Amino acid sequence: MQPSETQTPKHTNRLAQESSPYLLQHRHNPVDWHPWGPEAFAAARAQNKPIFLSVGYSTCYWCHVMERQSFENEAVATEMNARFINIKVDREERPDVDALYMSAVQLLTRQGGWPMSVFLTPDLRPFYGGTYYPPTDSFGRPGFVSLLRGIDDAWRNRPADVEKTAGQLQDALRRYARPAPGESVTIDRQCVDQLVRRSVADYEPHYGGFGHAPKFPRETLLELLLTYLDSDARSRKGETVGSALRTVTPAADESVRSADPTSSPPGSGGGPDPRSQIELMLRHTLESMARGGIRDQLGKAFHRYSTDAKWLVPHFEIMLYDNAMLGWVYAEAFRQFKDPRYSAVARGIFDFVLSQMTSPEGAFFTALDAEVDGQEGMPYLWTGAEIEAVLGKADAARFNRVYGVALGPNFADPHHGNGVAEKNVLFIVDDCEHDAYFNPDLAAMAQKLLVARLERKQPLLDTKILTSWNALMIRALAYGGQVLEHRRYIQAAEKAARFLLSQHRTAAGGLYRTSRDGAAKYNAFLDDYSFLAQALLALAEASGEPRYRDEAAAITTVMKEKFRDAETGGFYFTDADATDLIVRQLTASDSPLPSGNAVAAMALLETGQAEEARDVLKAFAGHLDAHAEGMSSMVQAALLYLSKHAPFTVSAEASAEQPERPLPPAKIAEGVVQIKPHWATPTELHVRLTVLEGFHINAHDPQGGDVPLVPTSLTITDSYGTPADVDTIDYPPGEEQAFAFTDQPIRVYTGDVVIAVRFKAVTVGGGQLQLSLSYQPCDESACLPVVTKTVEIEPK
Repeated sequence: MQPSETQTPKHTNRLAQESSPYLLQHRHNPVDWHPWGPEAFAAARAQNKPIFLSVGYSTCYWCHVMERQSFENEAVATEMNARFINIKVDREERPDVDALYMSAVQLLTRQGGWPMSVFLTPDLRPFYGGTYYPPTDSFGRPGFVSLLRGIDDAWRNRPADVEKTAGQLQDALRRYARPAPGESVTIDRQCVDQLVRRSVADYEPHYGGFGHAPKFPRETLLELLLTYLDSDARSRKGETVGSALRTVTPAADESVRSADPTSSPPGSGGGPDPRSQIELMLRHTLESMARGGIRDQLGKAFHRYSTDAKWLVPHFEIMLYDNAMLGWVYAEAFRQFKDPRYSAVARGIFDFVLSQMTSPEGAFFTALDAEVDGQEGMPYLWTGAEIEAVLGKADAARFNRVYGVALGPNFADPHHGNGVAEKNVLFIVDDCEHDAYFNPDLAAMAQKLLVARLERKQPLLDTKILTSWNALMIRALAYGGQVLEHRRYIQAAEKAARFLLSQHRTAAGGLYRTSRDGAAKYNAFLDDYSFLAQALLALAEASGEPRYRDEAAAITTVMKEKFRDAETGGFYFTDADATDLIVRQLTASDSPLPSGNAVAAMALLETGQAEEARDVLKAFAGHLDAHAEGMSSMVQAALLYLSKHAPFTVSAEASAEQPERPLPPAKIAEGVVQIKPHWATPTELHVRLTVLEGFHINAHDPQGGDVPLVPTSLTITDSYGTPADVDTIDYPPGEEQAFAFTDQPIRVYTGDVVIAVRFKAVTVGGGQLQLSLSYQPCDESACLPVVTKTVEIEPK
């Protein structure tokens, strides 16, 4: 742990001179940390030592765990300092460094995550890497100290092997950094319809959302679906997407469609309307998230993600970008559907950010930590007695019924408790929803509890100001202020924009990535330019001030000069002057954030540069056709392009001599399990899973003690996403196996297993059934991403 304010720290390293709160957290480690930069690189060359690169971020729980176990340990630090030049990077300050070496880790291990641990040659080429390592050996696998000694031995005694691996990885990263050629693709409305249907294939019909636990909001997909529905409504009215909102007030907009899943458009011939089904999925998701514990029911912001399928128990960090994107989503949902709950959620997000995450100069801070004193979520948890002490017995009884406390404790500390739920994450009980949103007495009670909560020790506030994340919030506030008719949100967006345009501008007209306490640094990346251009366009429309449109156009001009690849028409993530990366990457997949290339295309389109926008879409059309599920923002860019311009075709490249491209981890995970359903009886379906040799997937009830595990789970819907009439799903128990990361055995599936699904009645007609299997495959040393694989079967 860091020394208290009254203690003199035993160690202070170079990170004490940094501005990043994440780096500053490590300034008193006994590790001789360097920040990423020329001093560290020169030291590695001069001493002929490999580099140990550790990448994380301030609100990453497992980053703190590895710090406590290894980086604060004198013996471990001695090993690190003797054998390596150690570099610590904040992934939010240097997403380019993070993205490049995460690709290397994924190539090496088929997984990724933070903290990220990578070993580099002095010329910055990776040759080994992974994520979290425990400090000591266990279950026959090396711990961090053994790994350090093994890497050092290879560096000194087997340099040819290290050189060979580094060279192969650099070659692979160069191939991986450019979009893969694909088959001929026509980007038209039919193509977009297909890509959207693929993107919602993992809809989870019981609790809403896409995919299974842990559940992320998937904001880029939510925005795509809203844009898609808006496009459909406007096409029926003869408008283009993005045409005059926007001067239309919510009360006057007539574009609402029924959420009834059986409604049909005129002339469709009856039957369920797929677009109505998408609306149903979207609204179910928005409402479930807003009721759940993933939303701070007192403070009104959203936490990072839900650890369970019900949106109940969150991972408690609060990120600016999540709340910016969700603020936009709920504001747009209110505009389209006129549901006042959506307005309340959007206003709650904006008010929280303005009160808790805004600097005196008007810019927005980065994040709130997940833990206090090493305990995750501590400020947000309540007992019935604590609530009664604040509200009194009668009011507490009413509040506890509405917010789930009366149902009993629902949170067991996964790291410090005894496994028994003792406290509550607040959530809205379904039949109390109206009171929770609109009852003034309950609102007053919630405010009293919030005031009491603020007297507790608060989580760390990361006071970095990131250009791209600020741009997302500027866009959301500008649009939200317009839709919700709250002028102060627009004014807050203008104040933040003025800060970025004055404090994050370089002398040459470019942008800085980040600042803290008035000191700006690092050249900005593609996301910073494209997000800010998009935000300024939204601000121009909301404020009526044309100067913001002029600023947006100027930023796109600099963006093209610094980032555009003349060969493909796409944009590199780093600018042409970058000197500290071995590879510049051309990528278009969303992370939690929208793709910088997709947002660049949208900004170019809005500033009248349609040809350049089409070039971006063409550059990634093959990748989009193959991987649309991870490219919601690029699908949205294509949809917006088609609303104003003609379809186009991208031909396959003539050259057949393309180097083999390593499969991304998600694609590898999809191939681990084969699914073969067949009808045993007219009401019983057997789903046979064949797990690739050398891998296992967690059982439906994996157990494993306190370790959070992703269960294998099957959902069955009709072709429009409506849950099938299932009676029971019988999962096999699985076999117990021991693993290094837990003291208790875990139940897993290997080889062939059969899941039996029993229906309440014979299923007839209505199109094919869709079976969606969510699972996480692992081998003996690493786990791949959670994936949802969908197959179709005819009703019996």
